Amino acid sequence: MDFQQLITTRHSAINFIKDFKMTEDDFKRIFEATKSAPSAYNLQYTNYLVITDEEKKERLRELNFDQYKIHTASAAIIVMGDKSGAEKFNAEKIYGPMKMLKMIDEVDYDTTMEVIEKFNADLQANPSLLTNEIMRHAGLHAMLFMLSAKNLGFDTCPMHIHNIDAVREEFSIPSNLEPVMMITIGKSVDKERPRGYRKPVGEFVQFNNY
Repeated sequence: MDFQQLITTRHSAINFIKDFKMTEDDFKRIFEATKSAPSAYNLQYTNYLVITDEEKKERLRELNFDQYKIHTASAAIIVMGDKSGAEKFNAEKIYGPMKMLKMIDEVDYDTTMEVIEKFNADLQANPSLLTNEIMRHAGLHAMLFMLSAKNLGFDTCPMHIHNIDAVREEFSIPSNLEPVMMITIGKSVDKERPRGYRKPVGEFVQFNNY
C-alpha cells in the first residue's frame, strides 16, 4: 500500500483474533524496517521484549488491569529505552565499524566520541533530560514499528504499562532498560472500525508564533 493509505488504515486495535499466531520471521521482518528509526548520534536507544508465550502474556495481563486485548493478541511487546545508550562502550560498537570501513576517518571518529561522551555526561547528570531522551527515541521507534507492522498486514495497539516494577521483576528486565510503553499486535477482529474525530489542522498547528 502507498504511504497515505498506510497511515489512514492504521488504527489502534481494540481486540484481536485469538488463535492467530505470528512467527518469529514475521517479527524479524517488522524489526528490519523499524531499525531505520532516527536516534541522537545514531545511538539507537530502543529495545524490545516480545512476549508470545501464553502463560507469560497472561501474567503481563494480570499486571496491567486484566486488559483483554493482551489475552487475544499474538504478542505483547514491551518497548524500552536504554539509559546507558550514550555510554562510550555503546558508541564504540556503532562507530568503530564505521571507522574500520573508512566511512569516517580517525579525526571524525575521535571528535564524535568526544561529543557523545559530553552528551552522555549531561544526560547522566540530569535524570529528567535522560528520561526525555529515552522517551523521545522510544516514541519514534514505536510509531515506526506500528507502521511497519501495518504495512505487513498486522494490527497494533499502543498501551500504557502499569506496575512497572512488578513487570521488570517478572520478566528480568535489567536496570539500564526503562519500560516506556507496550504494544499489542496480531490481527484485528474489527477491520472496518471508523476512525474517531481528529482536530482540523488549524486547531493544532501554528506558524512562526503561537
